[in-house]
Amino acid sequence: MAAAGSLLLAFGAASVPLLSAGRVLCGVALGLAMAVGSSWLKELSQPPYDPAPRAGTGARRSAMSLTGGFAVGAGVAGSLAQWAPWPNSLAYLINVALCVVAAAWVARVPETVLPHPNPGRLRDDLRIPVAGHRRFRSVAVPVAMWLFASAATAYAVLPTLMAPHVRGASIAFSALITVITLSCGFAIQSVARRIDRPRTARAAAVSLSLVVCGMAAAALASHLLTLWATVATAVILGAGYGIGMVAGLQEIERIARPDDLAGLTAVFYSVSYLGFAVPAVLAFLHQTAGIGYPPMFAFGALAAALCLAVVARNYHDRSAIPADDLLH
Repeated sequence: MAAAGSLLLAFGAASVPLLSAGRVLCGVALGLAMAVGSSWLKELSQPPYDPAPRAGTGARRSAMSLTGGFAVGAGVAGSLAQWAPWPNSLAYLINVALCVVAAAWVARVPETVLPHPNPGRLRDDLRIPVAGHRRFRSVAVPVAMWLFASAATAYAVLPTLMAPHVRGASIAFSALITVITLSCGFAIQSVARRIDRPRTARAAAVSLSLVVCGMAAAALASHLLTLWATVATAVILGAGYGIGMVAGLQEIERIARPDDLAGLTAVFYSVSYLGFAVPAVLAFLHQTAGIGYPPMFAFGALAAALCLAVVARNYHDRSAIPADDLLH
């Protein structure tokens, strides 16, 4: 599906229907890869495939592979679109080739979940009762809401605002900010185990604290429109995105049963993907209501602070603490 979508994008630059169809196919493929791929990496990060994994290994591997792919893809595609021949097609054609190679590779890897001998109805499989778990609602969801909202702010909104100030290299500049954002996320994910503390929401609180600071920095950067303010904002928001991804996936690991892992991961990513609508919403408010970007980002900082307050209120996982300890 990803290869088919990339082909449509490669040859449909002048056709809105082809571009739309290509985006739909790529979006569906990405959703499948994120939910199933993250669950699969978690399953590969435990016995018998990984004899002695550290706590949270699956979450870190999933988050780092996703973030690393986003960063490398954006950097390469942005450079090709800016300076290589066939700027509208070459990056997509390379992706088609990579998809074909990856499909052949994945066909040979271990299957971690055996087919159920008596499969139930699809309608029943789509129900995910564990999504109502208190820790998921009060910790994972508030973090998920800001994952791609913060990332999109850094590498979609700010580069667009900076475009008039970057002469002749706006695509490359956008790719650069994307790489900086996601590289910071990747770096903090690599040390996530030093930040996370079991039975607490420490990693989630750190993530949302960075998002609050990052949205405040975005308000300043959108006012100043300088290179260094934009880069600094990308660094802060990238770090908030990175640790938030690990925090959310670790919460899912701790509360999901094996049969619920893929479904709960899909719910988590579905909530997080709503953040990609932020650039469109901000552009609509700016164009129709005349609201400036600095006050909108300031409001975002306040909203993130409210989510941080929710996480702080549920900081300790009391469901995992013995009843006698709760009395103290």
